[in-house]
Amino acid sequence: MKAKKIEAYTLMEIAIAMLLAAICMSICYTAYSMIGDYFRAFQKKNAVAEEVLTLRRTMERDIAKGRYLIRTAEGINITGDSVNITYKFADTAILRKVENLRTDSFHVSPVETSFLFEGRESLEMDTVDHISFRLKMEKQQMIPITVGKFYSAHDLLK
Repeated sequence: MKAKKIEAYTLMEIAIAMLLAAICMSICYTAYSMIGDYFRAFQKKNAVAEEVLTLRRTMERDIAKGRYLIRTAEGINITGDSVNITYKFADTAILRKVENLRTDSFHVSPVETSFLFEGRESLEMDTVDHISFRLKMEKQQMIPITVGKFYSAHDLLK
């Protein structure tokens, strides 16, 4: 009686198949981690851009609502009929304090701040009509921000 031969893969064929599978898995894992790193960098960059845009929009809205911008030792005070908002320019953040409510923090680093009135530097407790500063970002990148306030003659005579 003749023994029937079972069809199967040899040990060498299985080893080669496992090696090819391992190579494919390592390529997939590397590609997945690279895409994850790119996505995290993209998210971080977008978060910084969103923070800068939110700061600019908030400052413009507050300045438009306020009647006067007054220079303080640490920043500006926006006063009006029903609004009193203080912006403090610290080394690592800009703090926005709304009277009797809350303090918002913008985690940016302002440098080269200037507070002007009609082209001249405003002293403490003077009126301000032009605020400009730069935000220091990663890799020594600087983002300039400039906001202004237009006063009527009626406002300035009070």
